[in-house]
Amino acid sequence: MDPHRGKILIADDDPIIRAILQKLLEKSGFEVIAAQNGKEAIDLLSNEIQAVILDLEMPVMGGIECLQYIRKNIFDLSPIMLTASDDFTSAVEAMRSGAFDYITKPFNPKQLIALVDKAIETDTQAKRLRRVEAELAKSREQEIETASKIQQTLLMGVPPKNFKGMEIANWSIPSQKVDGDFYDFITIDSQCLDVVVGDVMGKGIASALMGAALKSYFLRVIHELGFSRVHDGLPPEPDAIVGSVQSAMIRQMEELETFVTLCYARFDLSRKQMRFVDCGHMRTIQYHQESQTCSLLQGMNMPIGFPETEPFTQVVVPFCKGDFFFFYSDGLSESMDSQGRLFGEERLVKSVKASSGFSPNEIINRVWTDIVMFSGTETFRDDFTCVVVKIDPPVSVTLQPDAESRMTFPSDLKELGGIRQFIRNFCKTIPEALLGEARITMIELAVTEVATNIILHAYSGRSNALVEVAARRFPDMFLIEFIDKGKCFNPEKVPHPKFDGSKDGGFGIYIVSQIMDDVVYSRDKDNINYTQLKIFLKPSC
Repeated sequence: MDPHRGKILIADDDPIIRAILQKLLEKSGFEVIAAQNGKEAIDLLSNEIQAVILDLEMPVMGGIECLQYIRKNIFDLSPIMLTASDDFTSAVEAMRSGAFDYITKPFNPKQLIALVDKAIETDTQAKRLRRVEAELAKSREQEIETASKIQQTLLMGVPPKNFKGMEIANWSIPSQKVDGDFYDFITIDSQCLDVVVGDVMGKGIASALMGAALKSYFLRVIHELGFSRVHDGLPPEPDAIVGSVQSAMIRQMEELETFVTLCYARFDLSRKQMRFVDCGHMRTIQYHQESQTCSLLQGMNMPIGFPETEPFTQVVVPFCKGDFFFFYSDGLSESMDSQGRLFGEERLVKSVKASSGFSPNEIINRVWTDIVMFSGTETFRDDFTCVVVKIDPPVSVTLQPDAESRMTFPSDLKELGGIRQFIRNFCKTIPEALLGEARITMIELAVTEVATNIILHAYSGRSNALVEVAARRFPDMFLIEFIDKGKCFNPEKVPHPKFDGSKDGGFGIYIVSQIMDDVVYSRDKDNINYTQLKIFLKPSC
């Protein structure tokens, strides 16, 4: 017996057939383990088994049932089935259940040995393939991890701290793929800051490395052009910088058959203008504080890497105090919901405009929340990359509440009474002229609806989670805030209620929206949900 030829498991309730099989296989150099039925065969299974021979008809557990167990739990093993010469129906069923092959009794010894050899070879190849797949998956994970480090250290620049006259925020969330998004911040002088936002076509480490190379070329070109203009003391303009980078990189990019969409913007505080060169990138959103409107900024240049005979042209746009600029990658606008609809530029502009009263960091956070709510996922196909530059932002003053109270409760419907009592007790601290009994009762109803939704939907009925509720009173407003770590909630996906009784659902949110003066749902980057209920305090007539 040659134990290296393979270990075989046989199962047959007939002791004579079992003895014949064992003797034949051992004589051919196999190590054999024998079982009397399917259940005993399952107990004898191990990773060392390379082939299995099962009789179709056995007591306790038959061959088909044993076969199905093996195929479900040991993917690489495909048993050989033994069947009576007239039992073709069961043989067909066995093949459909994943048998490697079948052989009829009385069997031909040479045919059986050849079939066992073939089964072992198939098992060996399957295991080898699985190992290769595991190694490839591991290599892929390492590639993504390496690319992520490249993106964070080489592709994503750090904005200057305390650049007087501007507030800057940046955020990049790597996707499951490796992309070539990049951005950088280059301080020209105390009045000028350059912002570069780009996206290399394609995926993988090659795209990430190309983005890193482009970043370094921009710094190099600015340095070289700056030395060439020492006579007038003026820094090189964005169009000249982009043109020089194109000239320096065009040959390499043509060889790699890639290109880069890019926006190179210079914020000039002394002239109160932004001069930018757009090379096929996503249109930058400019929010105008005075008119409270948004403009979409776009140039006419081809992406970097395209053969271009005409010089790059730059566009000049003025800005005022309070204006801000929103640069972003296509990962934002091309996020999709479950029905395949894109978030799109129109929704993005609407989200940016709705967030205009906040800091750059909070603007990004609120836009991210809107996209997550729309798509129903926090995992994107492409990188989520954006930069916000706000001009001379006003000093933020956090308004302190006149009174505040908090409680934390388990996510259990039995707690609803305690929540209502907590809110009622706080309401009683507000003068009755501003908040009467009838309105307090309606507030209790709205609070019950919100808490119920969190318990049943955000936490899927789990009673071991926690929900925090805060009540705050300001001079002209009563604010109730629920905080939970459950599933993301998108109110836009909740259908409008049908009052004719034709369809259930949507009534809870409708009731809350009718009772409250304002309702705000949001989710931050730490996957925490916030539901804010606002009641404006006005003296009753």
